[in-house]
Amino acid sequence: MIESYYPSVFKCKPSFPIVVDRGFKAEIWTKDGRRFLDFSGAATSLGQAHPKVVESIKEHVNKITGFSGLLAPTEPFLRLGEELKSIVPVRDASIAYATTGSEASDFAIQLAKYVTKRSVILSFFGAYHGLTGYALMSSPTEGMRRVAPRVSDTLYAPYPNCLPCKMRSLPCDDCVDLSISFIEEEIIGRAVEPEDLAAIIVEPLQSHGGIIFPPARFFQELRRISNGTGALLIVDEVYTGFGRTGKWFGIEHHGVEPDIMVMGKGMGGGLPIAAVAFRGSLLEDWYLCSGGSLGTFAGHYLSAVASLATIEAIREENLIENAKERGEQLSSSLREFVERYDFLVDSRGTGCVQGIEFYEKGKPSKKVAEMVKWALFDRGLLAIQVGRHHNVIKLTPPITITEEQMDEAIRIIEDSLNEVKRVRRDGL
Repeated sequence: MIESYYPSVFKCKPSFPIVVDRGFKAEIWTKDGRRFLDFSGAATSLGQAHPKVVESIKEHVNKITGFSGLLAPTEPFLRLGEELKSIVPVRDASIAYATTGSEASDFAIQLAKYVTKRSVILSFFGAYHGLTGYALMSSPTEGMRRVAPRVSDTLYAPYPNCLPCKMRSLPCDDCVDLSISFIEEEIIGRAVEPEDLAAIIVEPLQSHGGIIFPPARFFQELRRISNGTGALLIVDEVYTGFGRTGKWFGIEHHGVEPDIMVMGKGMGGGLPIAAVAFRGSLLEDWYLCSGGSLGTFAGHYLSAVASLATIEAIREENLIENAKERGEQLSSSLREFVERYDFLVDSRGTGCVQGIEFYEKGKPSKKVAEMVKWALFDRGLLAIQVGRHHNVIKLTPPITITEEQMDEAIRIIEDSLNEVKRVRRDGL
């Protein structure tokens, strides 16, 4: 079936040669009956067809299919805003809805420029904030550079990566000093005057960049720089939010309060919805000027219903603690594998967002990572390659994954690593 659609209908190729038929939490099944554990993304924190989300949508779909928040709010639209305010680490938060994380990131940057009356944004190499406007300009990764504007008011700094420090036996946060020194010595006062810097936008953990999780001091230093320059600190939680890291939001691991926070992906239980939380004092007339909505379908009725059900499920089923426990279960095995396989040089992450990095002959190896990806696929686990060199396998199960399913995944990972070890040894 898949050959009849690609490329005759769609001019792109999917990551996997399957057609998905149905799913339940951490499992999916294809049209031809194959079962997979889904470790391939983070768009659905609860996984597929969570009963609470499904029942909530069924209950509400006969009432309203969609009504624009630009005209008037619905009850779920308003109630979700209150729920978000209760969980975000943003002081006296106001909420604005969007349809996608890209739109939300774009608005967060526009808001920072509007409020500060400044023009320059500081982002980081390896970042991914979306595919539209300012969000795209702030995503200096391979592929993004080809379509992003060549000239913009966006500057980039190194994002701390602890692996080089480990490999050279340097102090574990030496990478933080390198990044902060670059910002303070090469950017502020040289590439941009302090009074022209509108915002720093940063991810608590870089997914697209290779599952890179910097020390907490990095974010504390960014907060200090923001305070000193008058720039706003934007934290992009589209990937890391809603329990995936073992806390409601990734930035909570670092003890830093952002001025603006972007949310998306996992907040909708599988339906498209995103949001921006910002300090209420930043824009007092926000609701008066837009009704809290960034577009026709932003804060969509059914998406808001699904998001409320998602938050309720996370609370009632203690899924943040489950993400933490399943993450510890996975990471302990991954650390053991790093000791056993010479081509596996690092494992890292937290909760249900982790990665394993592959080298060959002392260099990052996309080839080995690809071999592992397809070995996992053959055994029934979906995972994709990320990172600058595409040499990192991203392992991001839904936070509903059970202990037994994680044990199964660990066995699949071990069997796949053994196969790659054998193939490399035999020169096949």
